Amino acid sequence: MNLFAIDTTGAELSLAVDKGGAVFSFARELAAPNDETFLPQARRLLARAGLAWKDLDGVAAANGPGRFTGIRIGMSFAAVLARRLGIPALAISRFEALAAKTPGQFVCAALPGWRDETFYQLFRDRVPAAAPVWATAQEWARARARLAERGAVLAESAVRAEDLLPCAARLMKARRKPRFEPLYLKPASYELKHKAGAAG
Repeated sequence: MNLFAIDTTGAELSLAVDKGGAVFSFARELAAPNDETFLPQARRLLARAGLAWKDLDGVAAANGPGRFTGIRIGMSFAAVLARRLGIPALAISRFEALAAKTPGQFVCAALPGWRDETFYQLFRDRVPAAAPVWATAQEWARARARLAERGAVLAESAVRAEDLLPCAARLMKARRKPRFEPLYLKPASYELKHKAGAAG
């Protein structure tokens, strides 16, 4: 099975290809990832793997949490690619990818948000055990202490496109296709400004 994965949720463009179990990856910081910047890199990565677009069986995109625009760019690319190739497009949250690569039955996948905020979600045996949470520094400190008391394994490592691949492979093998939709935990900046203006 050949899979392609893309993560543009942050300042880094991350791409990965799984060619029958052999993983090829690319990552680079970009101020504003877009089709013009990552399409050439995607082609080069496929060439490194010895594959063409038509050889892909599925495409996965990180659907969040992360930057509003970045999420849309990566998911739009994956959706268009999947439609053109007639293959499944899979939305994988960065929480799922982080929990999947962390040993332990009860895992708290935590990702940095804006400024001192934290996004986190609980998993049991790689299955979500609660809804994702957007927490302030104070809220996260309290939650972290409570979770430690409950024996949760804290996962805080970085997530890249290659981390989406095992999740995508499991979904493909199980013939499961979750809803292809973004995971927005925090309103876009323009929504926050509008809300603040309305309140004033």
